[in-house]
Amino acid sequence: MESQGLFLFIEVAAVIVSAVSGMIKAAEKKMDLVGTYSIALLVSFGGGTLRDILLNRRPFFWVENEVYLFIVLLMAIAFVYVPVVHKLAKVLYTRSNTIDAIGLGLFSIAGLFAALNMGMPLFSSSLMGVITGVAGGVFRDVVINEIPVIFRYTGGLYAVASFAGCWLCILLVVIFEAPFIGFISGTSMIVALRLLSIYWGLQLPRPLWVTDEDEK
Repeated sequence: MESQGLFLFIEVAAVIVSAVSGMIKAAEKKMDLVGTYSIALLVSFGGGTLRDILLNRRPFFWVENEVYLFIVLLMAIAFVYVPVVHKLAKVLYTRSNTIDAIGLGLFSIAGLFAALNMGMPLFSSSLMGVITGVAGGVFRDVVINEIPVIFRYTGGLYAVASFAGCWLCILLVVIFEAPFIGFISGTSMIVALRLLSIYWGLQLPRPLWVTDEDEK
């Protein structure tokens, strides 16, 4: 599957949205500019870097497109110090779950497309999409000393949402040869499932070792 223009668009959008998600989390933890930039880099580059390592892609995507580093830095400076952006940030705080879900969707499909473009089998490609989508959030949570959402049974659909959206995208790409439609549909499914799990409690069945007492 070749669609470099679409892939680049998805990657840029994923970096920007994920950086905002990281900066919101940094603001919640009262971090300074260095902390804000660091968390933004972890979230926006973590999943893609792990993807590139596993796919043996060199240089890493953020080295090949060094402008991403400067974009995130400028975003972080504005987020921390520019009053107008700070006011916007207060609005974004209330939308943090939505922003995180969009970042998950974009990076999942970006990872999927990267794997498909390298000729990986479909199932392996779908897992590569999941890894790319969730890794940045895992790195972020570890650094700020929280149990990663993906590992919490109360965290809702996270990896599962990514996996489902990747497979919808695969089906549309393979059957109809429509990468753009696959991107839109797959990303939308991931975002929808993630938000449904957050706001309406949609999740996998409770593990057998979790009792009613544990949930109180």
